[in-house]
Amino acid sequence: MAEFIEIPLIAGNQSFTVTLGDETYRYSLIFRDAVGGGWFLDIERVDGSDAIYGIPFIPNMDLLSQHEYKGFGHLLVQTDAGLKGNPDYNDLGNVHLYWSETVWNTANGYGILD
Repeated sequence: MAEFIEIPLIAGNQSFTVTLGDETYRYSLIFRDAVGGGWFLDIERVDGSDAIYGIPFIPNMDLLSQHEYKGFGHLLVQTDAGLKGNPDYNDLGNVHLYWSETVWNTANGYGILD
């Protein structure tokens, strides 16, 4: 069974460091108010050895599945009950970001989703 760690988020654009597993990362979340915009996540290893930029913040899927070869783990965005679709600028305080070192089949299978 995958173990999920919640990464706390606040409302608004933000940048912070977080240690997950044996690595420390800098996460930056920025909202792009444009057609096709929304929340985007940049992740960098603090030692500068690797990075992933411009990850769309899409709920209920593994944001890092296509980057699994980089060893950054797996990320799941979960919105509070009642929010539909991708989170907008005002929703970020009602969004949860979960990290796991191992992949999961579905978030529902591990009790993360309602």
